[in-house]
Amino acid sequence: MSLKTLRDAPDEKKEKALNDFLNSQEDKNFPQEVVALYLDCSPWTLARMRCEQNSLPFTKIGRRISYKKRDVLQYEKSRTVTCTAQLV
Repeated sequence: MSLKTLRDAPDEKKEKALNDFLNSQEDKNFPQEVVALYLDCSPWTLARMRCEQNSLPFTKIGRRISYKKRDVLQYEKSRTVTCTAQLV
């Protein structure tokens, strides 16, 4: 099984996807390839995270996975640390 990714896309396409994400309203849904690009991780990392409890919330309709911008930003904020001792 392969997951769509924007990692190998032309820079213009990646920049447009990131700008669309950053300039959108917080209740807008985005596909996992855009979220993976924003979080600088692979779609496989997001797939693994979906199997974990207390992870990034997502919506699944059929085979389509999407994430609300609000949830992505909140998840990113929750993972922000000020000291490496907080990681233990």
